[in-house]
Amino acid sequence: MAPDDISRREAERLRGLADDARVARTFEVLADQGALWVWGDEEEILFTEDARRNTLLPIWPYATVARLENEGEVDGEHAIRIAVDVFLTEWLPQLKDDDAGISIFPVEETNTSVLTLDEFRSRMTAALRLN
Repeated sequence: MAPDDISRREAERLRGLADDARVARTFEVLADQGALWVWGDEEEILFTEDARRNTLLPIWPYATVARLENEGEVDGEHAIRIAVDVFLTEWLPQLKDDDAGISIFPVEETNTSVLTLDEFRSRMTAALRLN
């Protein structure tokens, strides 16, 4: 297991946290590990939509929880590690161009915490300062 990954048992425990606790823990982990995880393959990253058909990028704090949500759906897809600094400087501008939001640690395809890009940047910056 990579140093920035966790056991399946710990992943299941995190998935069971209340929404607010799961989101708070996600920002703590991102600041501590300096990375986040998305899902996709070598050519595409998985996006989803909310009930109003807004485009969302799901992110997870560990590869294990991303795998629990997505594994087995499409051959060749896997968890992809993105450095937080790269995400902030390169991904957020592209997501803005795509008019997308961010779904923090969705569980069972439920987007419990959706943040605008500005909200994400603000929370991530605050978490990095605390780290």
